[in-house]
Amino acid sequence: MAHKKGIRQQYIKVFIASIVIAIIGMASMYFYASSSWDELENKQQASIEKSVLIENISDSIQDLFFRVRGYYAFQIEEELNFAYQSIEDIHSYSSEFKSFQLTAEEQRIIDEIDNFLMEYENVTLPKAIQYVKKDDYAGLQDLAKSGTNLAVNRFIQYANEYEDSLKNKMEIAYNNTMQKTKTFFLIITLFGIIFLFIPIYMFWSVVNRVVKPVEDITRAADQYETEGTVLFQPIQTENEIGALSQSIHKMMEHIQMNEQELLSQNEELITQQDELFNRQTKMEFALSEARFSRVRLERYNGLSHILSFSLDKQEVCDQTSCYLNQIYQSDLSFLWFPKSEIHTLKGISEEFFNKIKQERIEYIKIRLETEPYFIIKREAEYEKGIADNITYVYDFVTGIYNVANELSVVSILSRIGKPFTEDDQQDLYGLLKRIAIAVDRIEQYELIIHERQLNQNILDNINEGIRFVSNTSENDKYNKALFNLLGMEPETEHRAWPREEWTEYFLKQIDDPVQYKAFFDDAIRSESTEFITNKYILSLPSEKSRVMNVYSVPIIIQEEKVGTIFVHRDITHEHEVNKMKTELVSTVSHELRTPLSSILGFSELLLNKDMDDQRKKRYLETIHSEANRLTTLINDFLDLQRMESGRQSYKIEDISITKVAEMAVDYLLIQSPDHTIKMQDLTYSSMVRADYDRILQVFMNLIGNAIKFSPDGGNVNITLLNQQDTVVVSIADEGIGIPSDTIKHLFEKFYRFDNSYSRKIGGTGLGLSICKEIIQDHHGRIWVSSEENVGTTIFFSLPLKQQLPNEKIDYDKPLVVIVEDDVNISLLLGEELASNGFSIIHHSKVGEAFVCIEVMQPAAVVVDLKLEEGEMVGI
Repeated sequence: MAHKKGIRQQYIKVFIASIVIAIIGMASMYFYASSSWDELENKQQASIEKSVLIENISDSIQDLFFRVRGYYAFQIEEELNFAYQSIEDIHSYSSEFKSFQLTAEEQRIIDEIDNFLMEYENVTLPKAIQYVKKDDYAGLQDLAKSGTNLAVNRFIQYANEYEDSLKNKMEIAYNNTMQKTKTFFLIITLFGIIFLFIPIYMFWSVVNRVVKPVEDITRAADQYETEGTVLFQPIQTENEIGALSQSIHKMMEHIQMNEQELLSQNEELITQQDELFNRQTKMEFALSEARFSRVRLERYNGLSHILSFSLDKQEVCDQTSCYLNQIYQSDLSFLWFPKSEIHTLKGISEEFFNKIKQERIEYIKIRLETEPYFIIKREAEYEKGIADNITYVYDFVTGIYNVANELSVVSILSRIGKPFTEDDQQDLYGLLKRIAIAVDRIEQYELIIHERQLNQNILDNINEGIRFVSNTSENDKYNKALFNLLGMEPETEHRAWPREEWTEYFLKQIDDPVQYKAFFDDAIRSESTEFITNKYILSLPSEKSRVMNVYSVPIIIQEEKVGTIFVHRDITHEHEVNKMKTELVSTVSHELRTPLSSILGFSELLLNKDMDDQRKKRYLETIHSEANRLTTLINDFLDLQRMESGRQSYKIEDISITKVAEMAVDYLLIQSPDHTIKMQDLTYSSMVRADYDRILQVFMNLIGNAIKFSPDGGNVNITLLNQQDTVVVSIADEGIGIPSDTIKHLFEKFYRFDNSYSRKIGGTGLGLSICKEIIQDHHGRIWVSSEENVGTTIFFSLPLKQQLPNEKIDYDKPLVVIVEDDVNISLLLGEELASNGFSIIHHSKVGEAFVCIEVMQPAAVVVDLKLEEGEMVGI
């Protein structure tokens, strides 16, 4: 029963009922006000739009009559078109106006306008147009007086009055809405006053039904506490207060009955309380130790986390210093790795830090030799700031030595006015030891990386290609030189060469893959511990074949073979040198033996036999010819040796290629009566800077080859012509020709193509090689064109000597003499001086320049201090 009549339920019901009434009332008032304002807004919007349409119709009617009068007056067709457009606009505005809800007056006036417009458009306006076309302005005036415009005038008057009427209507609607709004606010005010009585009622009810009974219970409890007697009578009501008062009354009686028992139990509890206090003290101390251990562990873990994610010493130094400063709240600090000179500063400058290293590091080292860390207490100087009293700074100094007894880490943390506890010092020392271990680990890692990179650089920069084949599951290793030698794409992070793929690709490039595969398999066997060599020929698509040597070296660690190193060497040059030596010995033994045999044979005949003078002369001529041949062979060998050793010297001078060619032709015509040598000079200039004797040697060799390889005689045609800034010489014969597949080898040393004619002709195979060296040393080019059994044409070109300009002297300008053998520089200087008002004379030789200077007496001389001839010039 008490539950049903509880105070909480009563107040909840009253509160819920009040909330429901308030919500319903507020919602009703909101919808009422919203509908009123929406209705007013809709009416105002419709009135505004109708007003705009009435105004548009009025303007269009006025524009219609304006355009029609313009047509009447001037008969302009465009004005008539504008009039029809105005009629269309009136129809459009009229249709839009009818879409609104209209009053009877509005419906009447718009109907009159539609009727007028229909009558005017279909009857009146066509008549008026006919009158205008007939120039019947009297009929036009009668038509205007017929009263057809009365409806229009009424509409225009109505349009002018409509806006005023609209304003009056809107003002009336606004006043009505304002009146409704005032009524709405009055209702809200009354509703608020009514709701104000609800909390007043609830407050009054709470005071009478709750507060007063509670006060009575409180007074009774105070009286029981002071006097120990129960004078309180329970409240006889069926609610929570009544139940509370009855419970308190029973509790007081129960307490009074058990008071003695409680007193005895209290004495026992006091005794137990002392014991509990002692236990609590011990537990708090243990808890403090555990908390301190947890803090220490968290610091170590935090530092370990920082040290675990970086291998950069500067980054480790910065982060750990920041971490220590944050944990121990240091005001000044530095963390220094002496071995690598890496440091981080807080609150001190670089200059001050350098001063510490120079002046105080020895003292720190001496102290650290006897103790791992120490505290310096000093009076603050600049750290004092704006403080008036004496302030102290506490510097915690520590250093960690590595296994080599070198200072690995030095740290000083300073706190202003706050000393370091013994626990702080121990923890800091422990953290610094962890930092030192991390620094040592990074240095070991850097050393490993350095050694590894050094070894890799050594492997990558040697000329031999190296491949390591592991006997374990480790991938094969290659250096860059190997890929360059074999013309293969090197390994990258995204592209690796597995052993099978690399071997398959490699075997496709060599001449004998079966033999190499057997050599490779034998070398990588675990039992194979011998040094094995092999040779193969490598054929690359874009290069000529190369001879390669490869040898295998077993790698044995702790008496176990862990892999095999294969070293690939390019021995093409050595192979060619050996081949050239063989050819040289063969050529020398053959070419020198032949003339020597003839010389010895005919010399013995002359010494041992008597013969007539004619035979002696023929034998002597043969000996002389063979001696010349032998001299030529020896000279070729000497020229080749000088060119290959770089000791070939040239006497450079101005020569005419035409004159050199004529000299060679005149000499060879005498020795070859069976050939016709023709020379055609098509050049406009054949002057070059060259060695006369060497260019003559080229002509002699090339014309001599043309004669020698035309055993049946024929024509040898020599042609000289200019191409751009070069002179091009061609020597063509009608001889045996050269096979097309051997042309590319013609300029190789000791090379002689093999056919029956060439074997009969003989030779060392050095002539064309020497000619090529001479031409290239003169910045020229040599090439050949040939067809077998038709003939061969040898071409070579040399750059023409650049001629200095021979300009007319202008005696009205200051004269400047330029002495320079580089034509481009001389021309550049001349152009610049001429553009500035000087007259120029060019000279390339010192002697000529001195003569010119003595005669012409120039205003200035521009001279190269060291000319190409090597003569130093002094002015």
